[in-house]
Amino acid sequence: MIEIERPKIERVELNEDYGKFVVEPLERGFGITLGNSLRRVLLSSLPGVAVSSVKIDGVLHEFST
Repeated sequence: MIEIERPKIERVELNEDYGKFVVEPLERGFGITLGNSLRRVLLSSLPGVAVSSVKIDGVLHEFST
C-alpha cells in the first residue's frame, strides 16, 4: 500500500495585500498542479489580483525535474 504523507501548511507572512505560505511535502509534480489551480482561482475570482511570483526550492524550471 502506498503511504501518502499529509502536507503541512505554514503561514510565513500575511498582511492586507500580501501572503506567503509554505506547503510541504508534496508528491512529485503536485506542486505544478497546485500552483496552476491557485493561479486560476485567483485570476477568475478576485478582480485586480494576480500571482506575481512562485518560488519552488530546488526547481529551476517546470521541466527540469
